[in-house]
Amino acid sequence: MDRRGKAALAAGAAAILLLGGAGSLAFWQDRTESGGGTITAGELALSPCTPIGTTGWEDITDGTATSIDVASFRIVPGDTLRYTCTTTVSADGDNLTATLAADTSQMFAAGSDPTLQARLVNTSLTATSSSGTVLPNSQVTEANDGETLTVAARLTFDPTTPDKVAQNASVTLNKVAITLTQNTNPAP
Repeated sequence: MDRRGKAALAAGAAAILLLGGAGSLAFWQDRTESGGGTITAGELALSPCTPIGTTGWEDITDGTATSIDVASFRIVPGDTLRYTCTTTVSADGDNLTATLAADTSQMFAAGSDPTLQARLVNTSLTATSSSGTVLPNSQVTEANDGETLTVAARLTFDPTTPDKVAQNASVTLNKVAITLTQNTNPAP
């Protein structure tokens, strides 16, 4: 072996010995502990919605609320019906906000007349707190936790229905689901 080869071999062996324990290679380090604790999740729930009055349904077409039996009520274009019920909200979470809505995707039972069904429009859902305050945009926060809310959904027969369309037709209404969905929290 030539001189250069022996020198390289010796240097490599020295490096291995230094790293292997004959010498020491150390980086400074330290450690501390953060505070521990318990994290508890909140809750978001609604109790069953109990109809107000006998059926919960009212005719509000002329601006006054008149209780009706939807099975015998004969709706005409321009009429607006309202279903009102009460539910108790559980909204426990420091940054919790949620939105009440009506899920009308399954509102009509199979066999309902599609002509009339297409002309019945869900126009709005409102929620009022037990203190009588209307919740803006049906928004619920932790401040509403434990409150009984009055929820009202409207159904309007489209007044622009052409002449005689959907006359004597009928639809069967399923129960409409009232949903409470948490809003996305902003990023920190």
